[in-house]
Amino acid sequence: MLKSIKAGKEQMNLKLYKIIDVSMDMDAFTFKDDQAVKVQGPFNRVDGDNPEYVYDLTLCTQSGTHIQGAHYFRADGKRIDQYPLTAFEGEAILVDISKRGADITENEMARLVGHLDLSGKILILRTGHMEEVIQTGILESASRPGLSMEAAVYLAEVKRIKMIAIDSVGVESRVTRNYEVNHYLGGQDVLILEGLVNLQSVSKQEVFLEAFPLKIRGVEGTPCRAIIKEFIET
Repeated sequence: MLKSIKAGKEQMNLKLYKIIDVSMDMDAFTFKDDQAVKVQGPFNRVDGDNPEYVYDLTLCTQSGTHIQGAHYFRADGKRIDQYPLTAFEGEAILVDISKRGADITENEMARLVGHLDLSGKILILRTGHMEEVIQTGILESASRPGLSMEAAVYLAEVKRIKMIAIDSVGVESRVTRNYEVNHYLGGQDVLILEGLVNLQSVSKQEVFLEAFPLKIRGVEGTPCRAIIKEFIET
């Protein structure tokens, strides 16, 4: 038994990794009409000579960097607490997207990831958009990236991804008014991770991503602390 544990530790030590924080500050951006993040305090609610410093938070389930499931655009969709913990972490592939203000087509996506094995993995789209929005405070449709329905179908049904992540306010198509892409991805049980930042610090294409939601029952999603583990061979 001890020999087995030692062998396991030696195997784990073959790979080291650095952690890259890809989460925005919770109050860095608030989508129109969403509840802004509000911090009140500190408060002391205990007796004694050593006061506590406790803060009250007000926020939205879509605040900051957040992960969302099928219930986002589906009344009967799976709530975020109904997913297994393994759904919120996994091997991830990062690709760069430069197209803005128009949908990414299926052919464009196929050229980027057609040769990659994405089955059961996470696809991270690096666009640089979220930093621009935070820096300027301006959110314009003309500068946003978005997935066409055909590209979403390709990723879900052909490449069989389990999650799509993006450094933007969302993955929705630029031409829709009814959020068909979000609705479709929810129906395919593809999780959506939005509001990533700092992807420029990621230097490798193959990484490991973790984005665990808060343990809240019955909601579509929650803010999360998303990190990327970039492995270093030794």
